[in-house]
Amino acid sequence: MKSLSKNFGKALLAGSIIFMASCSKDDKADDNSNNPNVTPKSTTVKGVLESESQFSLMNEAVERSGQADFFANASANITLFAANNDAFEDLFAKVGVSSMTELQSQLGNEAFADIILYHAINGKFNLADFSDGFVETNAQNENGSRLALLIKNDNNARLLLNGNNDNGASTVGNTTLSAENGSVIEIDGILDAQTTVENIEDRGNEENTFMLDLLANADASVMAMLNNESSDNTVLVASQNEIESMLSINLESILDVEDIEELLDANQKSTLLSNFGVSVISELMADLTLDDLLNLNVTTSQIFAVMEEDDNTELMNTLIFDGDYTSDDMISDGSVTSRSGITFDVTSNSSGNLVLTDSDGNNVILESQSIQSVNGSVFTVTEVQK
Repeated sequence: MKSLSKNFGKALLAGSIIFMASCSKDDKADDNSNNPNVTPKSTTVKGVLESESQFSLMNEAVERSGQADFFANASANITLFAANNDAFEDLFAKVGVSSMTELQSQLGNEAFADIILYHAINGKFNLADFSDGFVETNAQNENGSRLALLIKNDNNARLLLNGNNDNGASTVGNTTLSAENGSVIEIDGILDAQTTVENIEDRGNEENTFMLDLLANADASVMAMLNNESSDNTVLVASQNEIESMLSINLESILDVEDIEELLDANQKSTLLSNFGVSVISELMADLTLDDLLNLNVTTSQIFAVMEEDDNTELMNTLIFDGDYTSDDMISDGSVTSRSGITFDVTSNSSGNLVLTDSDGNNVILESQSIQSVNGSVFTVTEVQK
């Protein structure tokens, strides 16, 4: 596992609030009497852990974490993704401990408790209720905001949690144990919150491929920063169209004279110089826009082809902000400055979207809610208004 180590506690505590993109049936109270894949239990979630032998280590972890009352509360309404004993034994081997006591000692009490709470979501669900999306868990950081769990439904046969990769798991079998105060669903691994890069990769949108390619072609330090669990950043995720718009409004700082020289033939250069009334390319850079290049039949693929590592890094840095921002943080601060040095005033529109406005009046419209990573926030760009 990437994060389940002595640094796992820091990783879990670094995140903040997340929106719920699936399981919209909050506080669900299903009538599962006719569902053959739901087994009713006349006990609480905690009671299920006590009575099912495959959860003996999960039950021990719950008790050691101080969360027993949370799962035993008769008025609770929670779904617990309960790691089975094999999952805990695998974890012990990977982090070099031989017992739950040693694991708790290595991680610390607070981080150990958050491991358990990261497996619990609000609402009573069975496997068939889940669609693809991010779900808010009960694991919190120091300011009380919560971490995300990515859930994907694999052909209605099983659930994949956090991509079923190094910090994820999948469900075991197709049975939900329905308790009096929630549900228990067996999984085969211990869950760990995702990094910003993992959340971008797991969005499942083909348009994200363009952004990931841009990130891969930027300086390696940018990718390392977004993967570093102790480096909090806020990232704007944009489709190819929005990234091209960001390139357009920041063309002067991203492209240089050598890029333009390589991109344009002699006739195109002459046309530009004539249109702008200047004699050298460096003089027209301050006013050059993407539309000017497109009018000369230059394609965006040609433009990105001439962009080198430093150009891609500069463009990526227009989409990254130091610090972990929620939408409320942005509104409260009133302005944010990207790593490339662009300062945006922050407001919200009548639809509740965040609006970032630069000094030239360009607007970057964001979804109002962020997806929270273990090391920062991810906002989706819905539109760039030039």
